[in-house]
Order: sequence, then C-alpha cells, then structure tokens
Amino acid sequence: MEESLNYNFFNTLIFSGIIYGLIFSIFTLINVKIASRPRTFLILTVLCLTLSNLQYWLIDVGFREKYHVPKIVYIQFELLIVPFFYLFLQSYLQKIVTKRIINLALLPFVLGMTYQFFVYSIELPRPLLRQYNLIAEIATIFYSLLLIFLIFYEIYRYEKANNNFDFKKIGISTKWLKYSMYATIGIFVFWILSTQLFYAEDAKQLEVYYPLWISISIIIYWIGNKGIVELRIYHERKAIRESYSSSGNSNKAVKKSDSKGNILFQQFINDLEEEKLYLNSNLSLDQLAQKYHVSSGYLSQMISKHSEKGLTGLVNELRIEEAQKMLLDSSFERYTIESIALESGFSTKTNFYKVFKKLTGVTPYQYKKVYNI
Repeated sequence: MEESLNYNFFNTLIFSGIIYGLIFSIFTLINVKIASRPRTFLILTVLCLTLSNLQYWLIDVGFREKYHVPKIVYIQFELLIVPFFYLFLQSYLQKIVTKRIINLALLPFVLGMTYQFFVYSIELPRPLLRQYNLIAEIATIFYSLLLIFLIFYEIYRYEKANNNFDFKKIGISTKWLKYSMYATIGIFVFWILSTQLFYAEDAKQLEVYYPLWISISIIIYWIGNKGIVELRIYHERKAIRESYSSSGNSNKAVKKSDSKGNILFQQFINDLEEEKLYLNSNLSLDQLAQKYHVSSGYLSQMISKHSEKGLTGLVNELRIEEAQKMLLDSSFERYTIESIALESGFSTKTNFYKVFKKLTGVTPYQYKKVYNI
C-alpha cells in the first residue's frame, strides 16, 4: 500500500505562508515600477525564507521519503536569508554594495553546500551524520547572529551619521528594520530551542520545528510588505523633494507681525522658513536652543511671548501649509498621502491626519476631493 503524505493543521498553516511568499516574490519581481537594487535583495530575502520553509515542509509531510528524493539535493537556504537581508540593508541605506561584499556574504552558503555534497556522497553512518549536521547547524546559527550584529551596527552608524537635519538628504526609516531584527532574534530563539530538542531526543519527526516555521511565515509577510512600502515611500519622497525644490516654492505661513520686537525671534522665524527647519520630523526645543546658544527655557518663553501658537503650533502650521500645497498641485497627484505627510515634516501618517483635521476641519483625502484633485 502506497504511503500517504502527512498533512495536519500546522503544516497546512505553514504551507499557506509558503504560497503567499511565492506569490509575493513573483509579482514583486515582475513589477517594473518599483525596480531597484534594494528591491532585488529584499525579494531574494523573502524568496529564501519561503523556499527554506517549503523545503522543510516537503520533508515534514513525507514527500522526500515517498518519492525517494536524495538528501544531497537539499539546498541550504538558511545560509542565504540573513546575508541577503544584510545586502538589502546596505543598498537601502544608500551604501555601495560591491561584488566583494556580495561574495563574502555568500561564501558560507558555498562552503555549506560543499560540506553537504561531501557528507551525503560518502554515506556516513546516521549517528555520525547527525553529529556533523548538529555542528553545521550551530555554525549556521552563529554566522547568522554575527550578521544580525553587523546589521544593528550599520543601523546605529546610519542613525548617528544622520542625526542632524539636512534638507538635501531624505531620511530613511530605520525603526522597522530594528523591529525586523528583534523579530529575527526571536526566531533564532525558536531555532536554537528546536535544534536542541530535535538532537537531544534523537527525534525523527519535525513537529518541534513548527513554532520556528510558523514564525518564519509571519516574518515573510512583515519583511516583504513593509520593505516594499518603505522603498516606495523613499522613491516617492525623493521625487517630491526634487520636484518641489526645483519649483522654488517658499513657505511664508508666519506673519511678520508675529516676529516684531525681538531680534532672536525674527531670526528664528526666518530660519524656520528659509532653512525649512519644520521639515525635520525630529525638530525639538533643545535642538533649536543649541542652535541659538540659549537655554531651552528661555527660547520657550521667547516663542510664547511673541506667538500664541508656541513652537508646536508654529511648526505644525508650516507643515500643514506645505502639505496643502502638494495636495493641491496636480504634479503630486501620483504620490501617496503618506509620502506627502513625511515630506511635510511629520513622523507618522497618523499624526499628520490628526493635525491636518484639527487645523483644516477636514481630512487630507476630503481636502483633495473638495478641490477636485
């Protein structure tokens, strides 16, 4: 009697994540509108996550045993996942990714495949093979953890180098990258625990790896979608910045009467408008106080004395007027409201909607609709 495949709720759930990952990778790959090198590395990361799960899923349901697939054809996708994400990070942060960097990142995969071909071609005894495989898996875990450390270090270096606002540079969101790495560390905890259980009990079934594979299915969805969204936002912001800068638009939202009677306040208002300080989403009273060599308390009193709006009110008013100009400009119609919000100086879309509704009485979408944009 022919042996049937082993399907259950958990590996069916894992399979749904595999199907999503494959569909996402294919459709994103053929979408030429978002073609870029960071996108390519992101797709390869998602694809390797997906294929790694698919490979283990085929083993778990009994496909390999039923159809006598030789173990030597197993591909170590786990040695490609973090390296491809590291290469994505480098290109996403606008760093040059040379062939040397790519070759070094992928070298462990080549060594791993060479090791696998060797041990399975000479048919080692099962106890010895399990021991070698355990050593190889531990080495894979340590290599991946090393790359994760390097990813955190690169993020730290980028944030430190771009701490000061520069209108000529477009700030790249790194928060989601750190969240992704925290999730990846959690996955590594599952991986270590699963490996320990599998080898300690000399297990033959792969159920101990279910939490790991389900976690990978979740991270496929998160990294894939969030990465593509952040890449789209960056390219939209870049196009908005170039278009808006070339138009020579200047924001004069603050009336001159607000600044009379105080030279420092006049300088503050001029800098706020001319240097477009309000576009800095991290603008704070302490930063401004440092810029003018005064205490933050004195600067706060000075702003309150000459303007009823306060620092937050002045900055938000300028940001909303900046957004209104873009929302009413037909050349910006193809860009998302989120990209316009970030280019106006807001750190999140939620905060932008809240302030916009407060100052205008309508949502950004309603504002565009009223003016038939």
